[in-house]
Amino acid sequence: MSKSVDLCIRCGTCVKVCPTDAIKFNPIIEKKPIVDASKCILCELCASHCPVGAIPVLNVLPARELKRWSVYINRNICIGCGLCVDACKITLKGDHAVYLKDGLAYINESKCIGCGACATTCPTDCIRVVKIYSTKRVAGYASEAVVIP
Repeated sequence: MSKSVDLCIRCGTCVKVCPTDAIKFNPIIEKKPIVDASKCILCELCASHCPVGAIPVLNVLPARELKRWSVYINRNICIGCGLCVDACKITLKGDHAVYLKDGLAYINESKCIGCGACATTCPTDCIRVVKIYSTKRVAGYASEAVVIP
């Protein structure tokens, strides 16, 4: 982590908004949050919600320019359990980006930020988020399309 993490006021907001539980923090024994980079999906919700700007995501992980994403739901195997709705941290005007209709999962793509929380929690793996990144080299890493199951 960079020096800006020293700005952390230990509020725990980053932990609450992380859709993949990549951030852990126990303010009693730790001075700073701990990020599990293997779980981080670069959605930047933690950085955008941090009240003091202590999380510079693109300085911590390889920077890639996200071009677009698409969400695919295989409704033939969706069991309508609602775990995807519970996992969705994005609510605009009281509605989640993921919702159930007639017992099946649907995505409101105008609200979806492509974070993949719904896909991560789906027990039948019926949700796929495909992220398309720029093909130029950024920060020494080649960008590529990434599928988050």
